[in-house]
Amino acid sequence: MKKNILFSILVAALTFSSGCFDPFYHNPYFKVDESGLNWLEIYHKQISGKKLVRVRIDGNGVIKVKEGTSPLVGDGFAHDNSHENWEDIRDYRLTVSREETNRIFQELVNNGLFLEQKKSDDSPEGTAIMAFGNIQNHTVYATVYDSDLYEHLNALVLTFYHPQPKRR
Repeated sequence: MKKNILFSILVAALTFSSGCFDPFYHNPYFKVDESGLNWLEIYHKQISGKKLVRVRIDGNGVIKVKEGTSPLVGDGFAHDNSHENWEDIRDYRLTVSREETNRIFQELVNNGLFLEQKKSDDSPEGTAIMAFGNIQNHTVYATVYDSDLYEHLNALVLTFYHPQPKRR
């Protein structure tokens, strides 16, 4: 009995040390299954002037869009209610099919959403897109620097965000 336990421990130790099994490795490319627990928020700073835009995509097909210059756009728990633009916030909801939401998530995974983001010289400087969420128990919380992924996320934001002209 002791020999079997020692042999099992030895095999496990060799497996860990040989690099065949890494408990901290997460494959950045995976198949996305349809789930209401999947979600992603895309926070776009300065899309037009000083306006902030936040798009949240839930796995059940609900898409929430917030826009404005209020600190509430970037932080739902903001507490600076004396801010000059506190009331400048608009939000609305859209609903798409769960299949469409799943397709969006799969495209983002295929375009490298879960790869490590490294800033380079050709990274967009004027604006920033941040993505955070949980898809298939893979979490992301990153500022996007990859130019292809940046363009893909920007197009996704503009798909659901339709700026309205200011009323005078």
